[in-house]
Amino acid sequence: MFTLRCTQKLLARIDLDPVADNPPATTVLGDWYANLVRAGRTQVILAVSERTLLPVVIAAREARNMAQRLTDALEPMLLCLGVPAESVAAERQAMRDCAFARTVDRRILGSLKELAFQLEVGLLEWPERPLLTQSLWLAGTPMKVIDHGPPEAAAVAAFAARRAIEGARDARTSRNEPSSEQ
Repeated sequence: MFTLRCTQKLLARIDLDPVADNPPATTVLGDWYANLVRAGRTQVILAVSERTLLPVVIAAREARNMAQRLTDALEPMLLCLGVPAESVAAERQAMRDCAFARTVDRRILGSLKELAFQLEVGLLEWPERPLLTQSLWLAGTPMKVIDHGPPEAAAVAAFAARRAIEGARDARTSRNEPSSEQ
C-alpha cells in the first residue's frame, strides 16, 4: 500500500477526490509525489519517492491509470540501478494498492519542482530519449534534501537496508526455533 500524493494541477487532470486520511506506506520507497510536466508539446508525469526522491517519468496519457503505470515503470528502473530482482518483485507487490491524496511535504514539493525543471530541459534537448533514460538521468542529480546525494544511491541504500533488516530478523527467528535434531 502506498499513497500517490498529487499536485493540484494533476488532481484536476485526473478528476479524482483525494483521500483525507491514508495508512502509512508499506513499501521501501514510501509514498510518491507526482506532478504534470509540460515541455513544448510533450506532457509527462514526474513522480518522486518520498523517502529517496527517486524520480520516475511516465507518459501523461491515461493519467487515471498512473499508479499502475508508475509501478510498471519503476521495475526496469530499479533493475537498472542494480536492485535485486526479488526486492523489485516485493516492492511491486507492496505497490498493488494505491490511494490518491494531496501533497503535504513542502521539502518534497521543492525537490519535485527542481527535478521538473531539469526534466523540461531534458525533454526539450533530447526529445528522442526514452522516458526510462530520462528517469535514470534525473536519478543521478544531487539533491539537498538527501544530503546532496543522488536519489539513485538513496534508493539502492534503502533496499540494501531492508534486506539487512530482513536478514537479521530471519537469523534471530532461526536461532529461537528449537532444532529438529533434539
